[in-house]
Amino acid sequence: MWDSLESALSDSRKRQVDENHLQRAQSVLEVLKAHNFTDTHVARLISKQPQVLHCRVSENLQPKFEYLMKNGFVGELLPELIVSNPIILRRALDTQIKPSFELLRSYLYSNDKIVSAMKRSSWLLTFNLKGTMQPNMDFLKKEGVPPHILENLIKSHPRTLMQKHHRMVYAVNTVKNLGLKSTSGMFIHAVRVMISMSEYTWKKKIELMKSFGWCEEEILSAFVREPLCLACSEEKIKNVMDFYMNTMKLEPHTIIAYPKFLMYAVDKRLRPRYADEVPGLLEMYVGAKKSKKLEYEIHQPKKHNDVASKTSCSYITSGSNSEGIFQQLDSSSLGTVFMLLWPCKEAQVVCMVVEAIADS
Repeated sequence: MWDSLESALSDSRKRQVDENHLQRAQSVLEVLKAHNFTDTHVARLISKQPQVLHCRVSENLQPKFEYLMKNGFVGELLPELIVSNPIILRRALDTQIKPSFELLRSYLYSNDKIVSAMKRSSWLLTFNLKGTMQPNMDFLKKEGVPPHILENLIKSHPRTLMQKHHRMVYAVNTVKNLGLKSTSGMFIHAVRVMISMSEYTWKKKIELMKSFGWCEEEILSAFVREPLCLACSEEKIKNVMDFYMNTMKLEPHTIIAYPKFLMYAVDKRLRPRYADEVPGLLEMYVGAKKSKKLEYEIHQPKKHNDVASKTSCSYITSGSNSEGIFQQLDSSSLGTVFMLLWPCKEAQVVCMVVEAIADS
């Protein structure tokens, strides 16, 4: 008898719990709908964070939604933020969300900029910014990095600021020792690259670069001028160097003079465009070989045979020697073509051609 009574009471409690959960879930769905969450938003949110259906509307959801809307997340911006980072709903409003928002405001100054930053990195509201970002930001400000560069860093590359403080100090000091000034636009890019890899990885990349015939001084000089060239993976560097040296026949000193070369995608950009552009460029040069003033155009294929002018430049040839130079044109190598045309300025000319092809 007692067993039957206990079982009945247990079933009753379970039904009551289920009913309470159902009512709460219904309330959650209603408040989501009232704040511009579409069916797609709701489905994605629940698949990422099923516990959201158990949230208390009046104590949890409503206060957070009101605060976020008050600070710029209106219309579809609110559901997009929550769906991108549902953990926001599990963080305390007063001890996590508000302090994070206010810290970002102290650096970005306006709701619009904060919204822009969080559209890219919604996790900014749920990380310990005071313990990570703030010490690094304060250090960079002290080192003289301009405010607008710090703003862009938060908006575009905030993970750089989430590194351990001792790593930030090491990266900044290393970059300063290379001669880059903190006010330079390249300074923060160099810091980003330095802080993104371990000392072991950095040394491996330097050794890889040396294997192509460059000394450490040349490599570090290239890094100072174009820091992101060393952000490329070792495989990427090997592939692009193989293309430039074995296909275009460029000399290592030409490549290191323009380290941006290392950043171009070989298979998706350089190789196909190189194949498309070389015949036309050769034809232009051969047709103009007797002219003292050599004009050329780099063309950008749009679709099929439709061609649009990309860049137009003028150079003065070496006069009587130009015809002899043109007779030496090697149709297999754009690099050779331009080095023959301008033996004294081959690096500059090749740079313009490679960039025109890569940017077209």
